[in-house]
Amino acid sequence: MQGTSRSELAAELERCARLCEDTAELYVERHGDAVGADVVAGLLLAVAAIDTAVRVLDENGRSQATALMIAATLARDAVDAAERRGLDATLLVCVASLRRVVALCDAG
Repeated sequence: MQGTSRSELAAELERCARLCEDTAELYVERHGDAVGADVVAGLLLAVAAIDTAVRVLDENGRSQATALMIAATLARDAVDAAERRGLDATLLVCVASLRRVVALCDAG
């Protein structure tokens, strides 16, 4: 891992996953059926991929690159879904975190 230690990467991924999870929950509470399912689904899929990447980083196995690639791909998809919906303050913070994770995963 160049520039970022494995533990720093794992911590950043973990922060992003919890933020996305909280944002998805907040959107369902606030908007119910009116919120686009693609936004909530995109966030939750990104959370699952990011959580998996964190576990793989902890295991120090050869599948790290694959896990990071999948996490970056699903994070990009979540950003795209959020941007299509329109960014409010809550989504803006989440999207910024997801973009950081994409950059870190791509560098990893």
